[in-house]
Amino acid sequence: MCAALIMFAGFAALAIDIGHLAWVQSELKKAAEAGALAGARTLVPYIAGNPPQPNWSGFKAVAINTVKANYADGNQLTDCTVQSGYWSVVQRLFFTTAPAETLPPVPGIQVVVAKNSGQNNGPLQWLFAPVLGFSPTKDLSATSVATVAFPAAMPKGSVFPLAVTKAIVDQYWNQPIMVPFDIGSGSSNGQWTSFLVNSSGASYVKGLITDGNPTPLTAGETIYIQTGVVASNYGNVPVTTPPTTVVIPFVDSVASGSTPTIKGFVAFDIKSSVQGTKIITGLINKTYPISQATGFSSSGYSPANHAVLVN
Repeated sequence: MCAALIMFAGFAALAIDIGHLAWVQSELKKAAEAGALAGARTLVPYIAGNPPQPNWSGFKAVAINTVKANYADGNQLTDCTVQSGYWSVVQRLFFTTAPAETLPPVPGIQVVVAKNSGQNNGPLQWLFAPVLGFSPTKDLSATSVATVAFPAAMPKGSVFPLAVTKAIVDQYWNQPIMVPFDIGSGSSNGQWTSFLVNSSGASYVKGLITDGNPTPLTAGETIYIQTGVVASNYGNVPVTTPPTTVVIPFVDSVASGSTPTIKGFVAFDIKSSVQGTKIITGLINKTYPISQATGFSSSGYSPANHAVLVN
């Protein structure tokens, strides 16, 4: 009976150590994720070229400073390893040079935060495990990768009921200076969408302008492109100074009455909306952080400003 109690007490003490390990491991992971996301965000906007290239100049300092703002095991972190590279959509692995694959890899940042000899106050110190014959210390490490790409999913209420073509996104994204373009009546650049419900009713579209998409939207879903909406809804479009920035889907085609597939989402600055001509003028915003987005569109589309964790 006494031996059983001693054994039970030993395993209870070990459980405390294991819980402590899990907590510290989670702190390291959170720091690595924060550093990777911060570093990835510095890669955009891309540097002009053919094709444009990620801005690799400042990611390391930003990622390191972000990691150092975090704590693990009661101590502020002081060390991490930061690398730039590419995330393979096919293999779901990080490479320091881009692999040649059917789906182009996306640029990203890998951050490793370790707690071991010489890093971040040394390895984890066990409290009770040595009594049971375990090593008195344990090395810990956490790795996180963040990429930049177009978002693949948006929550309810976050998307404005306009859609633009992938062609216009590709064309304008690579320009060093963004140029306004028209959406609306007679335009092949963009058109109104009622998302997953086929309705061009004035009150319904007005509700979408005010409240956004009534259900979550994901790349790969088909949406309805409207044949047109009443002029009054152009008057409901928010036109402000500075411009209102909205998030809209991009698709292969915005032909009236078609049902194209969402390829991703992009930020759009509304410059003007005129009821008489039924035209909305605006421009793509390459630096706007689409904070509500999740996932990434990975089919080789233009570089984007959405940073997302992939590992």
